[in-house]
Amino acid sequence: MTKTKNIRVPSNTHPSRLHEEEEFFSAHGTPVSRPQSIRTSIQNFAGSYSRASILYVADGISLHAPAEEEDDEQQLFKTMTSESSGKVYRTFSQTTTDHLQPTLEPLSRHTTISSILSRKLSMDPAAGSIRFEHNKSSFIQSIFNAVNVLVGVGILALPLSFRLAGWLYGTLILIFCGLVTNYTAKVIVKCLNVHKHPDHDEMGGTYGDMGQLAFGDHGRNLISTVFIIELITIGVAMIVLLGDGIQSLFPQLDLVTTRLISFCVLTPTVFISIKKLAYTSLIGIIGCVCLVIIVFYDGLSKDTKPGSLFDPMDTEFVPNDISNLPLSFGLIMSGFAGHAVFPSIYRDMRNPAQYNSMVNVTYFITFIIYVFMSIIGYLMFGQDALQEITQNLALIEEYSQSLNRFAIWLLVLTPLAKYGLMLQPLNLSWELFLFNNQKVETWLKLEHHVDCWRKQTVTMVGRVLVTAVLVYFALIFPGFDKVMSLLGALFSFTISIIFPLICHLKLFKLSGTETTINCILLIVSIVMASLGTIWSFRPSVV
Repeated sequence: MTKTKNIRVPSNTHPSRLHEEEEFFSAHGTPVSRPQSIRTSIQNFAGSYSRASILYVADGISLHAPAEEEDDEQQLFKTMTSESSGKVYRTFSQTTTDHLQPTLEPLSRHTTISSILSRKLSMDPAAGSIRFEHNKSSFIQSIFNAVNVLVGVGILALPLSFRLAGWLYGTLILIFCGLVTNYTAKVIVKCLNVHKHPDHDEMGGTYGDMGQLAFGDHGRNLISTVFIIELITIGVAMIVLLGDGIQSLFPQLDLVTTRLISFCVLTPTVFISIKKLAYTSLIGIIGCVCLVIIVFYDGLSKDTKPGSLFDPMDTEFVPNDISNLPLSFGLIMSGFAGHAVFPSIYRDMRNPAQYNSMVNVTYFITFIIYVFMSIIGYLMFGQDALQEITQNLALIEEYSQSLNRFAIWLLVLTPLAKYGLMLQPLNLSWELFLFNNQKVETWLKLEHHVDCWRKQTVTMVGRVLVTAVLVYFALIFPGFDKVMSLLGALFSFTISIIFPLICHLKLFKLSGTETTINCILLIVSIVMASLGTIWSFRPSVV
């Protein structure tokens, strides 16, 4: 094992010379200052995105650990200042330099699920020890991470949302959701730094920290509950999406069969290591970009309707039937559901001062993609737009069948790549809750941290049962449009707009104008979220 050399620095060395020879290395050991190969650059981007993927949603799920029952694992997430006995509590994803900081009051005694997932990601399998990743994400990498978080499978339902809302309302809803979530993405970080000194305190925290700052442990517990329910809904959406993709490839299969196939295909992914899952999740953004390109190409390859950009379908400026308009609220808002991970992206930035600029660029790119897909999808299929635009593509025989099957296979690969990653926080939550129970711990003989067959059996059976329950939910709510609308209306509005605005009003004394604007945005969002949630449970419109 290579030992680090301790080099004595002369006391008369000028400060400007202290770090002259210092090199900063990427996660793969390449000095940042050196010209990097394309492969290394891609690996660095993937490594940066993997950290953001690990922390998605999991950053807000907390585990409460009483002080008198702390174990070795919980001690991992605590550090002591070298100058006092005051305890400083950090999530594992934060880089700590507590020996340079004054004593801080702990936010809480909560360990987040993401801290444990991060520990798994940074575990050195050879040495069996933990190594901290000091490499931070650059401005471009942070934009890449944020766009990957925002642009997801919700893009498939954008043409349907414009079919339900028409050009006027659809455009207004898209602009409203984009502008307000851009604002609240900045508000979240503002709230997290409300009591921090810019020169001494480490900037940022978790989404759950914002809840605790505003409402104490009740706020944090509420956020944990909401995030767990959101993870369940995301899991159902992945199963529905995979089943629909399979049915598009093999139309003769019925609903139950496609759900059973989804269960058999997705269950093994919950046992794949977190590090491998983080990298494979890149398939999702690749699939979305390819899908937009394929839809545009298909529209140009056909001269007559339906499915042609040269001969567009009939569209509506204002929908004749506005009874289904609220369903579009959640469908459009689901494309802006990334605020749970924005605190993690902020903490992971090499230069956090560029956060607001990063958010603006991210939203500009995301908005352009959404507008483009909405326009071409609605022009091509008009009032015939289905739940997923890939279903429309599969019905047009004049299109390149090989290209469209490739698009559908990309759609199938997205749940395969993301399901295991999205289920990691959910599975880890119930496992830690169960295994930390004294009676269960005694039965499993875990008091001495001895691995045994009982624990492995419970873990395997439990994870399989979780997927089975989600498949059952996917049978009850088989419509992709309903699941995505529910995600957008109930969870995206709550997490991305409503709760950040409430915390903002609670933590800051705002000017009269700013208070009025925040209250108006809050009221409008609550109304849209309520109507969208109710309409998600109504009979299908497609």
